[in-house]
Amino acid sequence: TNSYVFKFILTLLLFIVGISFTMGYSYLLFHILAEFFSIIIAGIIFVITWNSRDKLDNGYLLLIGISFFFIGGIDLLHTIAYEGMNVFVDYDANLPTQMWIVARYLQAASFVIAPLLITRRINAKTIFGTYFILTASLIILIFSGSFPDCYIEGTGLTSFKIISEYFICLFL
Repeated sequence: TNSYVFKFILTLLLFIVGISFTMGYSYLLFHILAEFFSIIIAGIIFVITWNSRDKLDNGYLLLIGISFFFIGGIDLLHTIAYEGMNVFVDYDANLPTQMWIVARYLQAASFVIAPLLITRRINAKTIFGTYFILTASLIILIFSGSFPDCYIEGTGLTSFKIISEYFICLFL
């Protein structure tokens, strides 16, 4: 057991040092690696939760697990929308910033709602469908230009983005 813990800690430290060196080489590469790491973790949380949904009597875990599928999806959009990736060529730095704030709001709201479900069984398909509709609606709002700006070129972060971060911290 001690050997396993040592190997895990060594691997983690090597990973952290490796990612840190990428920042000196290319901030874009660093950002991609850091975001993909969190996206993979979100995906793993979802897969474990989804595959054990029939055994869960705890709505808290199921809601959090399902929410992380959608949070990870929005984080993926945030990552590929990042300036320099050239995936969404007609958009500026506002797009990834909006994606980031939407993902954090969804995460914070999920953590606020989940404790209400600790002792309840919930229908996984209903929760998945609800998150799908909510996430799709938010993404449509962003791409249609109807979501509030979070970053304005030449000016910086907007008041909406800054105040949103305070609300998100409060919720978390």
